[in-house]
Amino acid sequence: MIILPTAKLRPGMTTCQNIFDNSGLFLLRRGTKLTDFYITKLKLLGVKEIAVASTDTHNNFSMPNEAVSESTRAAAIKSLTTAFSDLDKRGIFIIENLHRSVVAIIQDVIHNKHVLVQMNDIRTYDNYTLVHSIDVSILAAIIGSLHSLSYEMLHDLTLGAMLHDLGKTAIPIEILNKTSPLSNDEFSIIRKHPIFSVHKLHDAGCFNSNIIDIAEQHHEKIDGSGYPRGLPDKRINFLAKIVAIADVYDALTSLRPYKKAYKPHIAFDIMMHHSPGQFDINILRTFFDNVAIYPNGTIIKTNLGSAIVKSSSFGKTLFPIIYIFTDKYNRLHKPILTDLSLNPVCFIENVYDDYEAINLINAIQFDPSSLLEDSANNT
Repeated sequence: MIILPTAKLRPGMTTCQNIFDNSGLFLLRRGTKLTDFYITKLKLLGVKEIAVASTDTHNNFSMPNEAVSESTRAAAIKSLTTAFSDLDKRGIFIIENLHRSVVAIIQDVIHNKHVLVQMNDIRTYDNYTLVHSIDVSILAAIIGSLHSLSYEMLHDLTLGAMLHDLGKTAIPIEILNKTSPLSNDEFSIIRKHPIFSVHKLHDAGCFNSNIIDIAEQHHEKIDGSGYPRGLPDKRINFLAKIVAIADVYDALTSLRPYKKAYKPHIAFDIMMHHSPGQFDINILRTFFDNVAIYPNGTIIKTNLGSAIVKSSSFGKTLFPIIYIFTDKYNRLHKPILTDLSLNPVCFIENVYDDYEAINLINAIQFDPSSLLEDSANNT
């Protein structure tokens, strides 16, 4: 898997990311073969780069399954778009119209409970808050199902996550999408959005304590340093703790006007090792036990040589199954398949950035993604 500038895309290459248009609906699904038309459309949308399975236009390996289907996600985006439009045009927000999408997300998550999280989509900026809210609801539903929540609690969690940023509709878009550092006054406005969310939920007739707590508390931190109320660990709703993790992970791995999209292993490092006191550590560990920290097709450097990730397993996401295709200096005549969870002699040193990966492929005249062509739907 390599991220290429849109200008270097060629017909026949396979996308490794879902790509959404300005309305938040699918333009291209992961695993789509690019055509001249699609490449032109990406350029018109302003998409500057995308992840492809291979530089080889003849590569045919399949993408892993996803926890929520394209149709479920598209329907959820459409429902939330309609609800936000009604709020903007008529000043009313009808929560009841979202229940069908919440149920569909929960059903998909439960049905696909053996599918690792591999979300690394590309979205344009126009509807970031809306699409982000859907993705957070999906991630929250996945985390909630891992904790064996009752159906009622899972419903509250998924709906609350979908509505957690409702208050951002009261914040000027120029502040939300500002590319330069926020002023103190602007940051103060941003920090009020949880309270704005609560007000809008009350206006919509929602007084469900779990949903209200999610809206108000998803920026609170375990050590009490969060906002808007600086609540300590024991006063933060468990569901809000889940949404806090889903919210930050999706934000870190999303492209925004002011930041690049971080790869999953970087998001893992930031959240696990550089955010002390922010998250409930037990929920966080459970989450990352079920996230493909090194997604299928990631080109990595191990202490024994270069390798490509074939698949990952639940609870062992730091130790994927890989093909080693070079030693420290040269391409191997026969790649070595190894499970890092069973091979303590071999370990990951780093992930090749995209330019390094391209240079490696050119130097050895071999694209390792060809090793994955028989790995369809392995997770």
